[in-house]
Amino acid sequence: MSRVGAITGVLVGGITVVVWKQLSGGLFDIYEIVPGFIFASVAIVAVTKLTGEAPKDIQTRFEEYERKLETLD
Repeated sequence: MSRVGAITGVLVGGITVVVWKQLSGGLFDIYEIVPGFIFASVAIVAVTKLTGEAPKDIQTRFEEYERKLETLD
């Protein structure tokens, strides 16, 4: 997940919840967090795919931290 993808997901999820709560009937009777989560997840994946991977230095730090966690097991 990229930074832009995460920010987009938060915005899309929040906007979906606010708008969904204002609508009623049929499909809109579903609890608003469910479509908010689904739309936010789709937005995160789509924007991350479009904007590319995280910078190499971030990936390297993540991998180092992941190796440290493996040694704790």
